[in-house]
Amino acid sequence: MGRQSDYVHLEDCTIRKETASAFLVEFDGTDYWLPKAQVADADNYAEGDEGVTLSITRWIADQKGIEGEES
Repeated sequence: MGRQSDYVHLEDCTIRKETASAFLVEFDGTDYWLPKAQVADADNYAEGDEGVTLSITRWIADQKGIEGEES
């Protein structure tokens, strides 16, 4: 049995807004508030970024009902 990935990858995202602790991300036609603490390498992203791939924790993906690609 394979090990489940700790991260889910969301391709072709737009970061619509940014606060000190979260991003408002458009993914697959839906907006989601994602805590920066749940985004891998969050310092590499900023409001206005388009077409980015975000890696988010499996926990937050499950909490938000987001289905992305696993690695």
